[in-house]
Amino acid sequence: MQDDLNEIYKWAEKNIMKFNEAKFDQMTCGVTEDVDIEPYKTASGLDIESKNIVKDLGVITSDKLLFKEHIDSIVLACKIKQGNILRNFETRKEEIMMKLYKSQIRSKAEYCCLVWSPSYKRDISRLERIQKSFTKKIEGMEDKNYHQRLKILNLYSLERRRERYMIINTWQQIEGQRENIMGFEINGRARHRTIKETRVKWNRSSKNSSIIYNSPALKMMRLFNSIPGELRDTTEVKLDTFKRKLDKWLSLVPDTPIIDNYKAAAESNSIIQQASHSRK
Repeated sequence: MQDDLNEIYKWAEKNIMKFNEAKFDQMTCGVTEDVDIEPYKTASGLDIESKNIVKDLGVITSDKLLFKEHIDSIVLACKIKQGNILRNFETRKEEIMMKLYKSQIRSKAEYCCLVWSPSYKRDISRLERIQKSFTKKIEGMEDKNYHQRLKILNLYSLERRRERYMIINTWQQIEGQRENIMGFEINGRARHRTIKETRVKWNRSSKNSSIIYNSPALKMMRLFNSIPGELRDTTEVKLDTFKRKLDKWLSLVPDTPIIDNYKAAAESNSIIQQASHSRK
């Protein structure tokens, strides 16, 4: 690792660039005894400080890879933004409120969600309350429950939007419309194409099994393989065509996040669970 850093330092010097060494951080992920921890150095020979939590490109990551701190920051930021909107805009008209919500709040709640999309129900519920709270403030929505508001306002739940984006991103990777950074490969033996992930090795008995199982690559693989074979076989078409087909199918899959006094039919609101329950 230090050799790689040294090469970067040489490249920067050659291109007359200078790093801000005060912003260098080192974070070790995984089970400590399985990781070789070294005191890495900056170009000037200073030790790079080791931290349990770092922020990179707007995403807060911890050495546990659970993104709890990042989700905490999103919930707080969206709560503050909602308060600012409600104080500074007198109108509660649907058209204006929805434009404000989509541009100022939802965009913040979904930034880089491919990386940190949660798997624990508590985190999923906390994020969903962002949209649940704001939509209730819209004129005419005060006496409607969340499921009704989603239909009237033509919205997906935030969980459904995150999973939809994962499916779309996966399709783009296997179609060559994006770099295949996850290492997806098509399984040609099945009647309809399915994918497998070749770079992440999951062992149920591993100390990190739940973290690996819920990693973006494996989650994207499971979601893509859960959609109908006809959708998975969609190939050599424009992105908008695939999106239209996906949305047509999703319109038949219940989008019912947990609300008060509601007993969910499926185990969760995940596309995988809802689609499986609908086929029964």
